[in-house]
Amino acid sequence: MMASTGGWYLGLGIGVSIVVVVVVLVCMIIGYAAKIAGQAKKGTEAMDAAFANTDSVWRIRDINRSTTGIWRAAESARKSLGG
Repeated sequence: MMASTGGWYLGLGIGVSIVVVVVVLVCMIIGYAAKIAGQAKKGTEAMDAAFANTDSVWRIRDINRSTTGIWRAAESARKSLGG
C-alpha cells in the first residue's frame, strides 16, 4: 500500500515544483515589464522636452518661408511696375 502512495507524493512534489517555477518566471516577467514601462515613460518625457526645445527652430523655418514669399512678391511687383 505504501508503494502506491509514494507515486502520488512524487507526482504532487513535481507538480508543485513546476508551479513554483512558473510563478517565479511570471513574477520576473512582470518586474521587467514594469521596468520597461518606467523607462518608456522617461523616454517620452525626454522626447517632449526635446520637442519643446526645438520648437523655435521650426518657427524659424516658417518665418523663412514667409520671408521668401514676401521677397518674391515684392520682386514680382517691381517687375510689373517696370522696375
